[in-house]
Amino acid sequence: MLMRKKKLRFPAYATIIGPGTEIDGDIRFVGGLHVDGKVTGDISGQSEGDCGLTLGEAGTIEGNLDVAHVVIGGTVIGDVRATQRAELASQARIAGTLLYGALDMTEGAEVNGKLLHIDEAETPRLAFQGAVDETSQTSATDEVVDPGDEPGQRGST
Repeated sequence: MLMRKKKLRFPAYATIIGPGTEIDGDIRFVGGLHVDGKVTGDISGQSEGDCGLTLGEAGTIEGNLDVAHVVIGGTVIGDVRATQRAELASQARIAGTLLYGALDMTEGAEVNGKLLHIDEAETPRLAFQGAVDETSQTSATDEVVDPGDEPGQRGST
């Protein structure tokens, strides 16, 4: 039996947050939302199956994102729940957990957190609670220690 992939029907945009625009606070929306600016706060789609959000390459969201369909080209610092489908473009950066029904991830996209597949029976809680502590983040230049190394020896990077 051949299974056909369900075609994504992204809703028409009802709201656009343009470049240079900054919003500090939670957003609840219906239909489609496009973000090229910066949002500090949680974003949630209010219509279960036909709400979607696109985040442009220059866009940033610092907060949890909870929608049916999401296309990410920019940066999200927080958890993302895409109950139906998540698409990550090559410039996508997520610092948090990505919960998804279906996932399309382009080479170059980064998720610095967990990837968790969800089904319709599950409604996992989004855990991100605010700004990221800059001092607790690691970078590519941080030392990596191999648990098998003797105490006092450095691991390889």
